[in-house]
Amino acid sequence: MKPVPQNTPFLKNLLVAFLLWAGLTTSPTLAQTTKFTISGTLRDAKTGESLIGATAFAKNATANSGAAANAYGFYSITLPAGQYNLTAQFIGYTPKTITIDIQKNQTLDLELSPQSVDLSEVVVSATKQEENIVTRNQMGMEKLNVEAIKNVPVLFGERDVLKVLQLLPGVKSAGEGNSGFFVRGGAADQNLILLDEATVYNASHLLGFFSVFNSDAIKDATLYKGGMPAEYGGRLSSVLDIKLNNYGLEVHRFKSE
Repeated sequence: MKPVPQNTPFLKNLLVAFLLWAGLTTSPTLAQTTKFTISGTLRDAKTGESLIGATAFAKNATANSGAAANAYGFYSITLPAGQYNLTAQFIGYTPKTITIDIQKNQTLDLELSPQSVDLSEVVVSATKQEENIVTRNQMGMEKLNVEAIKNVPVLFGERDVLKVLQLLPGVKSAGEGNSGFFVRGGAADQNLILLDEATVYNASHLLGFFSVFNSDAIKDATLYKGGMPAEYGGRLSSVLDIKLNNYGLEVHRFKSE
């Protein structure tokens, strides 16, 4: 009995049929498992302010996923390829829904418009206005009242958040007229100063009379004199975490003739 030759048309046809069958069965599976990322920022349509905590939710008949915006209004959602209804929403704003076709990684920024809501009767009780410049939420942490800083009298230079800090217990000025400060006996270079998570190595200029921080642009300022959270690293004396307002261009637009 003679063996069947390896190059017969029958074997070639069988091999082609097998390859076609394998391609037809694996292609849909690969298409279904391919995932892409859609990301962007959620902002106020009028001011351009980042909407911290706003949610973006993508949904279709087979899959759905969502994410909350971080401190900069950024969101990111990873989904299988396909068509989705993407909804962005936030308390006090009109929800916005658009249809998207995800076939690749995309960047999509969304703006939400403020929404007026009719409420039922509300009883308002008044108390004495808090006059303290500093609020203590926990041991070793001082949270500055940014609005109260604007009312601090100034003899030379300008209103400076660092000079206000020098009035706190445990904080001492690094020198006459200088914006540097010592915390609980530590050196000035043992303080970590952050501006929107970026390290500031020199926080004053012109012999300390002028600060690098514009008090009108400061949104929040927190001083940790002890027990600093691990996210700030290992500075010995203190951590000063300053956040700036991120208003849109519409707020700071001027015209001159």
